[in-house]
Amino acid sequence: MTTTLALVESPAQLLNVAEWAHACHQGEGPALRVAVLLPTDAWSRVQLARVGELAAAGGLEITRFEVRSGTMSRMRQIAAVRKLVAAAGRLVVGDLFSGMVQMLLPSATARELVIVDDGTATTEFVRIVTEGRGLTRWHQQAGGTGRGGRAMTWLTEPELERTLFTCMEVAPPPGIRIASNEYAWTRSRFPRPTVRGGADLLGTSLVETGIVGEEHYLRAVSSIVRARGVDRYLAHRRESRDKLRRIADATGVRVLRPDLPLELLAAQGPVGHTVLTFPSTVAHTLPIVLRGRGVRVELCEVAEAWFTPDTTSHAVGFLRGMAESAQRRHGLPSMRPSPVGR
Repeated sequence: MTTTLALVESPAQLLNVAEWAHACHQGEGPALRVAVLLPTDAWSRVQLARVGELAAAGGLEITRFEVRSGTMSRMRQIAAVRKLVAAAGRLVVGDLFSGMVQMLLPSATARELVIVDDGTATTEFVRIVTEGRGLTRWHQQAGGTGRGGRAMTWLTEPELERTLFTCMEVAPPPGIRIASNEYAWTRSRFPRPTVRGGADLLGTSLVETGIVGEEHYLRAVSSIVRARGVDRYLAHRRESRDKLRRIADATGVRVLRPDLPLELLAAQGPVGHTVLTFPSTVAHTLPIVLRGRGVRVELCEVAEAWFTPDTTSHAVGFLRGMAESAQRRHGLPSMRPSPVGR
């Protein structure tokens, strides 16, 4: 029996591993082991713990590794994970752009790779493989080779069987099979969410990643709250505390930091009768999770004036492509927030 090791670093990646295991019936025995490479971000750790509880109840074997804190213990933990990577016949990876994952991949002897990250990393990886470029995140400038180059050497070996498990609309790149993520595990576990009367606005980390200016974002949020009767703002796990405080003070909405990824939160509820989101991963995942559940998902457009001077044309085009794909595939209605928040 092929030993399968999953490497995950975020709550969404752990959710997607659970979805892949459900779709492939890999969670029924000890053949699948999940190595959680714990991040330092406190709220990501909270969500990882919550998703881990659900996934473990579904039969997954989960081990947490402190690979980012403490010098000696960190090295021991990395060595332990590297040994698991070397022994695995199949690897399931949540983020090939991760420096930690790229550091571990040269130890791999696996002949099969499954990539499970739904979202911006998925579409950018497809573009990179198709165009033969290096592993650089969509919102960053292209760098040198380094770990990414060594990881690409392993990823492009002709003997490696590669599968992309995703809910995104992507064309199969050369040598990679596409398997569809229908969020069947989430939908079966939470078949009917509690739908409440208000509207939810989903936060984004576009400010934190330097793509959108904070003042423009705050004015847009105020405009959306007034136009759509939003009474809850569900923060992205990477949003800063100061920005969330400013949103609450300016709009009067209830700002919440969910302890679950938004897909799981929406699936079980309570969730607003309307969910508004900026162009992001959830514009693709929530229409699948909430299909037939009586909840309207709506897209909020990002105006040209919001982008910071450091935002690359590639990042702008990538964000627009994400929005257009979500609208085309899921028929999402869209709104354009007032540029001055009136």
